[in-house]
Amino acid sequence: MFLSKYLDDFYFNLVINNYEEEYLNTLDEDNFIKIYQLFNDYNFYFINDIVLNYLEIFTMPSDLVKNKIETLKQRLGFNFVNIIGNNMKYLNELLY
Repeated sequence: MFLSKYLDDFYFNLVINNYEEEYLNTLDEDNFIKIYQLFNDYNFYFINDIVLNYLEIFTMPSDLVKNKIETLKQRLGFNFVNIIGNNMKYLNELLY
């Protein structure tokens, strides 16, 4: 499972326990990397938590995720990463 390359043991074990193995095996590593890097480029300091709680985001097209992040940035302001870090429910907007 490629996720072990991106998550520490603690988060990796949580992901393994929270998601079905069949689902995890369907994840595309290349797309995962693109979205992981996208969150990193925006300085999201809680990427492991995003993977754990919003793994579905990593199955979306990266350009769509970027556009939705930009929309959140416009709406929430320059401090949008900290705002999202304090209330990760904003990430639901990336899914819909």
